[in-house]
Amino acid sequence: PWSLNSLGAFAGEIMLQDQDYIKRTRNLILSERDRMIQELKEVDTYKVYPAYANFILLKIQKDGLTSYDVFEACIKQGLMIRDCSSFQCLDGEFVRFCIMMPEDNSRLVKVLKSL
Repeated sequence: PWSLNSLGAFAGEIMLQDQDYIKRTRNLILSERDRMIQELKEVDTYKVYPAYANFILLKIQKDGLTSYDVFEACIKQGLMIRDCSSFQCLDGEFVRFCIMMPEDNSRLVKVLKSL
């Protein structure tokens, strides 16, 4: 849990009233998540785990490629992903990333496919 100040709590209440925005955002996340999963499943470099949230978890299966390597390649392109090497219970090489805007998702998929 995170603590919020009164301004943050008020902004959250106002934001949750915009049902049209919430619906559009949810649909965008679902469609982009499905698109990215399908594209990345075609790449032998990664094992793609089923996703039920707004992020995707990948296990790197390419010998010699580390989560740090993937992280660095993405950072150089202005894309932030999570190197999961510090996560408990994730043996091996894993990265995680959130669903972004379609153009950023396409750039990310391009970087991931290039490795």
